[in-house]
Amino acid sequence: MTHFKIPKATGLVLVAAASLGCNDLALDPYASISNDAYFQSMGDFRAAVVGVYDQISIADYYGRSIHLMSDIMGEDVKQNGSANRYQEFADFEGQVLTGHDYETELWAEGYEAVNMLNMIINSDFEPASALAQEYDQIRGEAYALRGLVHFDLVRMYAQHYTFTADASHPGVPIVLESDVTSLPERNSVGQVYAQAVADLQTGIGLMTQTRRGSYMMTREAAQALLSRIYLYMEDWSNAVSMADAVINSGKYSLVSGQAYVDQFATGGSSEAIFEIQNTDTDNRGSDSLGGMYRASGYGDYLPARDLLDLIDSDDIRMSMFEVDPGLTGIYAAHRVMKWPTASNTDNIPVIRLSEVYLNRAEANAQLGNAGEAQADLNLIRQRGLSTAADVTATGDALLDEILVERRIELGYEGHRIHDLMRYKLDINRVDVTGDVAFMGYPCNFCILPIPQEETDTNPNLSQNTGY
Repeated sequence: MTHFKIPKATGLVLVAAASLGCNDLALDPYASISNDAYFQSMGDFRAAVVGVYDQISIADYYGRSIHLMSDIMGEDVKQNGSANRYQEFADFEGQVLTGHDYETELWAEGYEAVNMLNMIINSDFEPASALAQEYDQIRGEAYALRGLVHFDLVRMYAQHYTFTADASHPGVPIVLESDVTSLPERNSVGQVYAQAVADLQTGIGLMTQTRRGSYMMTREAAQALLSRIYLYMEDWSNAVSMADAVINSGKYSLVSGQAYVDQFATGGSSEAIFEIQNTDTDNRGSDSLGGMYRASGYGDYLPARDLLDLIDSDDIRMSMFEVDPGLTGIYAAHRVMKWPTASNTDNIPVIRLSEVYLNRAEANAQLGNAGEAQADLNLIRQRGLSTAADVTATGDALLDEILVERRIELGYEGHRIHDLMRYKLDINRVDVTGDVAFMGYPCNFCILPIPQEETDTNPNLSQNTGY
C-alpha cells in the first residue's frame, strides 16, 4: 500500500489550511503520477470519474458503513445476540480506537475519493470544442462529488453545524490539492460546510447532461443534496429553494404500491435522484448493507419495535420488514428487508425524491409556512397509506410530525442520528438489546473518532472529545 498525508487545504472560503496527516489512504497507481501525464484524452477523464463512483460504492463507504454506522448510533436498530461488526458504535464505546477500525476505513476511503476528484478538477486540459460540454459535465460531477464527500466526512467525524453558534467547532480537513508533506489542522465545521456548498454550486453551474440516470451525479442531484445541507445549516430559505428546483424540474416522481417496495432492489426508479448501483457482476457481496440485516446474510441488526409501532399495518412501508419465526424473546420478531436480494444487487440510496419533499416540508415549517409543509408531509404519508388523515398540526407539533415521518420514510438510510443531533435531542432506545438505552445530548460518541493512526502521526490533529 502506498502511504501519503492528506494535502494542505487551499479553499475557496478559507483563510488558512486545515488539518491532518492521513497515512493510510491508498493511492491508485495512476494517482502517483502527475495530472498532465495521466489526463491526455477525454477517455482518461471518463475512466477517472467512473473510478470515483466505484470508490464511493465500496463497503467501507456507501456500500455499507456510512448508512449502517449512522443508524446503529440512533434509536431504530437493535443488535442480535451475536452482533460484533460495528457493535462498538451501537454501544457508544469510547475505546473504539482499538476496535474494528471501521472509522479508519471510512475516513481513508473518503479522502482517497477526494484525491481522485482533485486530480480531475485540477487537471490542465483543453478538450476539443465538440467535447467541451461532456468535459464540463465530468468536471461538474467531480466538483459536486467532492462537496458530497466533504459533507459526509464532516457529518460523521464532527458535531452538527449548530453545535456552536457560529459553527466554529472542529470539523475535518478540506483537501483541494495534494501536498504530501503537509500536517494540517482540522478546518471548522462552518468552513467545511461552506466548501461543500461552494463545490456543489460549482458543479450545478457546469453540469448540463444526464449520463447514466440516478447512478451518476447530475445538476438535480447536486441541488437535492444542497437541500439537505442547507437544512442541516438551518438555512431554511435556501433549503426550500433547492428542493423547489428538484421537484419543479419534472424529472422525478414518487412511486407507490409494489413499485415502492421494489425500487431498492431494481434501482433507477422515478424517485431515485442519486444512488449506488449494484449489479450481478459488481456488488459488495457478503459485505453488503442488506446482508447486515437479512437472515441470509450476517443478520446482525434488527429493527426496533418502537419504530415498527409508528407504522400502520396497512402502510406499504411495513413491507420493508419481514417476520422471522426464528427470532424469539427480546430479538423477535422482524428483520429489515429494505435490501432483500440474497445476490446483494440492491441499490443503495444517497438521496431520493421523498427526502427532498421532507426537506422542503421541514424548512417551510420552520419558516412558518404551515400549509406548504402540511401538503408535502401529506404527500409522503399518504403515499405510504392512502387512508391517512390530512395533517392539521402547526408549529412545534408539525415539526414533530415531520421528524417522525423522516424516521419512517428514511429509515435505515443513515438519517436518524443526524436528525436527533441537529435538533439537540437525547437518544432514547425503547427496544434495546445492547448495553446502552439512553444517551443524553450533547453526545460525544454520536460522531466517530478521528482515526488513531492519524492523530499518532500528526501532532496538529486534535481528537474528538471523549475518545
